[in-house]
Amino acid sequence: MNESFKFYNKKNREGKEKSEESFFKRFLFSNLIKSLIVLIIFLGSLIYIRQSNDNKAYFKKIVYNNSLSFARIYNLYNKYLGDLIPFKNAKKDETKVVSDEKIAYQSITKENNGYMLKVSKDYAVSSLKSGIVIEKKDDEKYATVIKVQDKEGLVITYGMLNNTEIKLYDYVEKGEIIGSVNESLYLIFEKDDKYLSYEKYL
Repeated sequence: MNESFKFYNKKNREGKEKSEESFFKRFLFSNLIKSLIVLIIFLGSLIYIRQSNDNKAYFKKIVYNNSLSFARIYNLYNKYLGDLIPFKNAKKDETKVVSDEKIAYQSITKENNGYMLKVSKDYAVSSLKSGIVIEKKDDEKYATVIKVQDKEGLVITYGMLNNTEIKLYDYVEKGEIIGSVNESLYLIFEKDDKYLSYEKYL
């Protein structure tokens, strides 16, 4: 009885080890294929740009002068290749300041396509959604303006920002501090070229 139990344990252990080894090999192979596909796309883009000045101008127009659709790229990549960032949970970035608090405001008024929120002095603004910074610019009226697009296609514009180190195409997490404002925060919510009301998001 004891011998058969030992034999069963040994077989079970060997089976687990083989299964883990097989999973590890599949994982490495899968990520190698994904990396090669991304490399091929990158090299193909470089070759296309170097063919002519027209190609270079067209590429610049599409990639740099327009807002990249992070949602579309994310969903396509996720559909065919799996998660965009397979190791995203393996190592946390301890330098990022993240808050669980919602945006606290005293009053809110409609302004143009968005909303002006009255907040406290030197108020730290946290990202309402995780996503990619698809636009960053300085505006005469709204100071530093940042647009963040999440994987569902929602674009949130944050205006009146200062003291921000966020850069174009940075990935920001929900609750990450993206800058500060001085008593006024301007927000716009849009999806599929339609402006949305703030109630669902604040």
